[in-house]
Amino acid sequence: MAETTPVVRPTTAARPYARAAFEDAQAAQELPLWSELLQVTAAIAADPALYRLLGPWNPALRGEQKADLVGGLCRDIRGAEAPDAFITFLKVLAENHRLHQLPSIAVLFERLRAEAESTVHAELVSAAAVTAAQRKIVIKALKARFKRDIVLNCKQDESLIAGAVIRVGDLVIDGSARGRLDKLATALSQ
Repeated sequence: MAETTPVVRPTTAARPYARAAFEDAQAAQELPLWSELLQVTAAIAADPALYRLLGPWNPALRGEQKADLVGGLCRDIRGAEAPDAFITFLKVLAENHRLHQLPSIAVLFERLRAEAESTVHAELVSAAAVTAAQRKIVIKALKARFKRDIVLNCKQDESLIAGAVIRVGDLVIDGSARGRLDKLATALSQ
């Protein structure tokens, strides 16, 4: 049976931990650092083998041992120790059998951070490479629409044929030729 990485869907159980992490990071004025630490530990926890090891269903390791494992791997990946407050956070997660929810916690943390920093993360997927001038135009238009600073991630997907697709949270603006052809095919089949 092939191992798969768990799908990250923020859970209700992860919300209070994400909020607590955010409040600690904000109070210490370390939002970027905590963001990095959560991304690294989320990747660790999402690894299929480690996911099984870190979950509450595995009694082979005690909570503190699980927290030490995640903290040690994080240190090895980053090449630097995490602050004591973050290590304490990992131990609280371990004591409450929530280390396996680090991917969800990281997603929720980033949402809280973006809201606090008045930023919106957007993705632009285009059929052709986006020029710097085009990027500026899209950022300006999105900034006007959302009244927030925009962090734009650009990707290229030649299967779009032409045009682009913009995703901002749940909003999808499909200006691709493939999207228009799909709409036409749907209309013709009805």
